[in-house]
Amino acid sequence: MKKVLTAVSAVALASAFAGPAMADAKTDAQIEALTAKINQMANTIDGLRTEVSTLRTESVAQKQAISQTQQAAASTGTKVSFAKGAPEISAPDGSSFKVRGQVAADAAFFNSRKGGNDYNNGTEIRRARLGVDGTYKKAWVYRLEADFAKSSRDDSSSQEIDLKDAFVGYQGIKNTKIIIGQQKTPNTLEQANSSYDQLFTEIPLMVEAFTNRLTAGGDYKIGAQATYEGRNYLVSGGIFGENSAAYGGTSTTSSAAQGVYHDEGWGPAARFVYTPIKDPTKLIHLGLSGYYRNTAGKKFIQFRSGPEVSVDSTRLIDTGGIKADNYAFGGLELAGVYGPFFLQSEYGVTKVDRVAGSNVSFDGGYAEISYTLTGESKPYKSGAFLRTKPDKPFDLGQGNWGAWEVAARYSTLNLNDKDIRGGTEDNWSLGLNWYPNDYIRFLVDYVNFHAKKNGVKQEGDVIITRASVAW
Repeated sequence: MKKVLTAVSAVALASAFAGPAMADAKTDAQIEALTAKINQMANTIDGLRTEVSTLRTESVAQKQAISQTQQAAASTGTKVSFAKGAPEISAPDGSSFKVRGQVAADAAFFNSRKGGNDYNNGTEIRRARLGVDGTYKKAWVYRLEADFAKSSRDDSSSQEIDLKDAFVGYQGIKNTKIIIGQQKTPNTLEQANSSYDQLFTEIPLMVEAFTNRLTAGGDYKIGAQATYEGRNYLVSGGIFGENSAAYGGTSTTSSAAQGVYHDEGWGPAARFVYTPIKDPTKLIHLGLSGYYRNTAGKKFIQFRSGPEVSVDSTRLIDTGGIKADNYAFGGLELAGVYGPFFLQSEYGVTKVDRVAGSNVSFDGGYAEISYTLTGESKPYKSGAFLRTKPDKPFDLGQGNWGAWEVAARYSTLNLNDKDIRGGTEDNWSLGLNWYPNDYIRFLVDYVNFHAKKNGVKQEGDVIITRASVAW
């Protein structure tokens, strides 16, 4: 613009001084000189216009190039976020990768009042899980998780790492998920709840006896399962072989690993859940589940349970090995949430078709209630209840104390029928749970147990504490 102003000024000055000269001399030389200057200035102005136009065009092109580069980076770049207590890598196409895990440390103190059992007062690492899970372009899911804690091992091998989930799945169909690999079978509400979300330190007697991964038909097994979830209901079913640690089970005392491979037991399992009321603070859960197992070789099966404490592995009631052609389980579920109140209960029956002798059946159940002193409601997702999550996580500076919960449970199991005298057991439990935040929790349970087998009574009390974290 300075060049333009200079040129215009020159024209004006030239005109001012040239006027008198032209009037006086009117020489051709002066006229030609002025004409040349005017033409030169016009060319300069045209050049400046061209330069400005070029600069504008380049500026627009640069802005478009920068915008396209940013859009390309956003469409192909990945993002690292801190989700659910651990870093998660995700991409815009729906792919993700996350490390998951859980650590739980227990301590137990027994008081034996009748029966003379010498229970173990002590500590243990109940769970030490580490794994990964994620998605591939939203439609595909995968998970691999193992437990390194001794108390979780499936067999007598001291070297075993207990494999939990090991599967790949497809969820590209609306409201549907299909999973193939080792996974939880769809049996009982308590098994559907994650071990980190369960109300007490250990599962009830009935669930332990009838869904044990080796001695019974539930828990983690290799198979294929499909789940469809609607607004107020969930249907899940599949067919399953054995747990990856099972060898076939030919002993006369249990179907635990024997070091020799045999044909695997197999069978279908299914679960149906209906929630007529489903709000964040008001919920009713109704469900039923069951499985059928063919032993594939008339193997021995076994049902047993202890005082609902993992630190001591004593089994207070036990059927011993039952040689069976097949067996089946059926269970009913009732649960609900009303503000800070929570109720969960189940009843189950297992029937066994024996190779020799008449068929036998065993049953059990439990009911547990809790109340959150700090007012939170128990979360619910996909047919299962989650751990209480504090509205105000623990922060001394802000005067926040997390969530506090009190709980009670009655649990019963009957393993007597005909000539099988496995025994009966009734347990009463009280619990106090503290949730400082979404990932850490501390539990204190008191269990009063009463067992009777072949006329011999086992009675006592135990206090269990647990500190755990999950991510």
